[in-house]
Amino acid sequence: MKKHNLLIIDDDLEYLQLLAESLEDDYEVKCANNLTVANDLLKEKINFDIALVDENIGDDKGSDWILLQQKIDNSPTSFVLYSGLATEEAILKGLECGADDFLAKPISLLTLHSKLAHLIAYQDKIHHFEKEIKSKENVINISMAQASKYGSCMQLTSKLNHCMTYEHIRDEVFSYFYSMGLHGCIAFYPLNEKPLFFSAQKGLCSPVEIEVMELLKVKPRLYQFGDRTIFNHPQVSIFILNLEQGTVDTDIFIDALASVIECVGARMAFIAYKDSLVTVQQQIKQAVNSTKKMVEISKHHQQEVMNEIVQKIGFSFHVLDLNMEQEEYLTELVHNALKKHSQDDVNFLEVIQLLDNALISVDQLQTLSKEQELDINELDDEDELF
Repeated sequence: MKKHNLLIIDDDLEYLQLLAESLEDDYEVKCANNLTVANDLLKEKINFDIALVDENIGDDKGSDWILLQQKIDNSPTSFVLYSGLATEEAILKGLECGADDFLAKPISLLTLHSKLAHLIAYQDKIHHFEKEIKSKENVINISMAQASKYGSCMQLTSKLNHCMTYEHIRDEVFSYFYSMGLHGCIAFYPLNEKPLFFSAQKGLCSPVEIEVMELLKVKPRLYQFGDRTIFNHPQVSIFILNLEQGTVDTDIFIDALASVIECVGARMAFIAYKDSLVTVQQQIKQAVNSTKKMVEISKHHQQEVMNEIVQKIGFSFHVLDLNMEQEEYLTELVHNALKKHSQDDVNFLEVIQLLDNALISVDQLQTLSKEQELDINELDDEDELF
C-alpha cells in the first residue's frame, strides 16, 4: 500500500528527528528545520498530504506560514499546528490560520498517530464527497444539455408552425442544424410538383446526395447506416450526416428529429391546402366575374330585342288597318311580353346580387389569409427577440 507524504517543520533538530522516526513506518516523511527548507521541498512538486508544523520556528511563526499556504496551489492538503502553549489563544490562532488540528507539546506519539490517521480518513471522505459532487455535476450537466437540446427542438417545432413556404421551413430547420452542430440535407416532395433538395452546408445538394435521398425515401420512418440517419415522411426527408451511433446526444437528436419530421410533414400538408385554397379562390373569382359580365351582356341584348319589338309593333299600328278586336289582341300581346321582360329584369338583378355577394366573400377570405400571415410574421419577430 502506498504511503502518504508527510512534511514535518521544527527548528529543534532532536525533536524533529524523534517525530520523523516515530512516523516513518507509516508515512513518507520529509523534514525541514526552517521555512526556507520547507518551501524548497514544496517546489519539488511533492504532494504532501499533511504538514506537521511547530508554531515557533526560529523567529518565524508556523501559523503565519500555514496562512500563506492557503493561497498556494501546491500546498499540503492538511495542516497540524503544535505548540508548547495550549492556551485558548493558541488554539484559536490555529483555527484562524487554516490548520485542521492542534496539538500541545509534549506530543503524545499515540495521540499523534491517531490524529494523523483521522486526518487521512477525513481527506478520503472529502475526496469521495468531491467525486460524488463531480459525478452529480456531470449528471446535472448532461441533463441540462439534454433539456437544452429538447428545448431547441420544441422551439423549432413552434417556429415551423408559423412557416408559410418551403423555403421558410428549410431555413428554420437549417438554423437548428447550425446551433446543434449537425450536418445534413432536407428534401421536399410536394404533391404534383418536382422534389426540392437543399444542403445545410452547400445550399444545394450534390448529385450523389440527391440520389441517396431518393433511394432512401422508401425506407422506414427512421433508417440508420453508419453515422448517417434519414428521417422519412411522405412529403419530406431529413438526412443527417454526422450522428454517431450509441451516444447520448444521438439518442436525443433521434427523438427530437422524429418529432420534427412529423411537424414538417404536417406543415407541408397545410401549405399545400392553403395554396389549393388560394387557387380555388382565384378560379371562383374569375368564374364569378365572367358570369357577371355574361349576365350583363345578356340583359343588354334582351333589352335591345324588346325595344326593337315594341318599336316595330308601334309602327304596325299605323300601317295596318286593324279593327278594335285586333288592336286589343296585339296590345295584350305587347303587355304580356313587357311584363315577362320586367320579371326577367328582377331575375337578372337577383343573379347579379348573388354574384356580387360571392365576390365579397372571396375578397374577405383573401384578406383574412393575409392578416394571418402578418400575425405569423409578427410572432416570428417576437420569437427572435427571446
